[in-house]
Amino acid sequence: MKIIFRNQFTQIISLLLFSFLVMMAIRVTLYNFYPDDFSNLRGNELYASFVMGFRVDMITLFTFSSLFILALLFLKEPKKRAIVALLWAIVLNTIFVLSFSDVLYYDYIHRHMSNEIFNLANDMDIIFGMAFGSMLPYTIMAVVFSIVFIYSVYKLFSQPLTHFISGKKLFAFSLVTVLILFIGIRNNFGGKSFGSADAYAVNKVSSGNLALNGFFTIYRTSKKSVSHNLLPLDKAIQITQEALKTPNAPFVDKHYPLMRHYSKKDTKNYNVVIILLESFGAEHLDGFTHYKELGVTPYFKKLSEEGLKFTSFYSNGYRSIFGITSLFSGVTIPAGAQYLGKGLELSTLSYLGNVAKDNGYSTISMQGSNRRSYRVDAVSALAGFDQYYGAEDMPNVEDVDEGRAPLTGTYDYNMFDFFHKKLNTMKEPFLGFTFTASTHSDFHLPSAKFERYPHDLKNYNGSLNSLIYADNSIQRFMEGIKNEPWFDRTIFIFTSDHGSGDALNPIARQYRPDDKPLSSIEHFRIPLIIYAPKIFQPQELHTLGSHNDIFATIVDMLGWEGEITTMGSSLFDKEVAKRFVYFYAGNLIGLISPQGYIKYNFKNIVEKSGDDKDVQEMKELLFSVDTAEAQLLRKNRWAK
Repeated sequence: MKIIFRNQFTQIISLLLFSFLVMMAIRVTLYNFYPDDFSNLRGNELYASFVMGFRVDMITLFTFSSLFILALLFLKEPKKRAIVALLWAIVLNTIFVLSFSDVLYYDYIHRHMSNEIFNLANDMDIIFGMAFGSMLPYTIMAVVFSIVFIYSVYKLFSQPLTHFISGKKLFAFSLVTVLILFIGIRNNFGGKSFGSADAYAVNKVSSGNLALNGFFTIYRTSKKSVSHNLLPLDKAIQITQEALKTPNAPFVDKHYPLMRHYSKKDTKNYNVVIILLESFGAEHLDGFTHYKELGVTPYFKKLSEEGLKFTSFYSNGYRSIFGITSLFSGVTIPAGAQYLGKGLELSTLSYLGNVAKDNGYSTISMQGSNRRSYRVDAVSALAGFDQYYGAEDMPNVEDVDEGRAPLTGTYDYNMFDFFHKKLNTMKEPFLGFTFTASTHSDFHLPSAKFERYPHDLKNYNGSLNSLIYADNSIQRFMEGIKNEPWFDRTIFIFTSDHGSGDALNPIARQYRPDDKPLSSIEHFRIPLIIYAPKIFQPQELHTLGSHNDIFATIVDMLGWEGEITTMGSSLFDKEVAKRFVYFYAGNLIGLISPQGYIKYNFKNIVEKSGDDKDVQEMKELLFSVDTAEAQLLRKNRWAK
């Protein structure tokens, strides 16, 4: 059946209307996939967010359609129109596919994609593994939709028009079209054009997340430049210094105003082993969750009860490499900046491995993913780790059922066994770092014996099963090294790269039917265990901290000497003026204090807790640390 359009305007408008319907359908899918994320939007707030979403879609579609629309107004020959329409359809299809992919990606970090998509090439093995693993039905659906859509548009625009508008009428209609496109793209009649921060119909993170689409956030952050001038630099430095100050680590250089001197202390040269656990969000873990425990990490809970257990510890970002950046350098990645290994290293930084070597330590780093994943090989070398290993270096010692070889990286116990053997060869004292992989989606497991819940490569059940396996791997590792001569001289630091998912999502609710949702900041909370039974007595600590504090904590704990700059302080230093967590989450920055937290989108505070006085104090401190860190890094005045 042929569809014949009367003129070029009805043809163009039909495709645009279809595109708006697809984009709104994607938004409705987002809303239905993650209802808890939008449950705080009531009545008019929800409708206003959907209306705002229509505006965002208008900007997106008009921006990338305007040239094709204008060309199709004046081209009459069907073959030429079909070629232009084909190119337009490819662009529209890219918008659709990326926007829908963003809905799936949202499950991992509960916000939209941004410029991190341009770094996914570093992890194509993981991406392809997911696309043809747990996401295979969506991959097939996207391919089929793309073929049908592009072909249909080409065929429709190949048909001759019954009445082609031309002459003065075309000129008048074209002027109106240009005006509509201009208004639609700008979408703001005063001041600057519409940006991500304008998408919040109400000052709630959920409103912005519902209104925005993935393609919009990707292209708006592709060359994102954030000025980071929320306060005058001198004032920002002063306020930041006042928060970080402690007599145990004084500021020592006016040109590097946040650099501090740590004096050598008469402390034993204990070994340090940092174990960074993939996606170990505290809300899911036995011993750390504020919800009902599910019994998935009993050994991890046992370690926490035998060590120093920090219950108010948070990540500084939402991606693995952000956590590694903060661990290795004590820096929260400034909004709009690149992470360590992709540009942050152009500024002089303090590096954990280098400080360790300056104090007589040997160093080793590894990860259970492939060597180049997240560029951890290069990042480890930058940070001063002399040895580095990836999954390709680790033989399989795990008991793997037939057909269950991991698609990417290696299973956690293979890594831990390799790590054990390498630590046996290290000259003491040593600093070791390792990063697990098996709790990253897709949740491939070596054996069905770990699948207590109905296993799925992607959903919450799969995540719980992967935690069961990871916990078992940690147990085998720790029990296996207890008889090593260096064990009693070693301090183990367990933490996570970032939080993970929602502990009360629709699947999880069947296991926690009586639990109530917590604030969204819970998704940033991660565990921290400092385990050394011959060195520290077990204790539960409520000291507020983050990844940025680990570097300074190690320096203080081991009595190292050095001049280092971090946006954190030792968790053992009771004389630190103010405890705070400064984090970055896509188009948001935020700050957590003992009094509450705020999230800011460079225009408004979009989420907060605490009274008005506390919120104002947190806002001033957030503006200060963001301005001071970003500008000192840009001016290369962070560290010597």
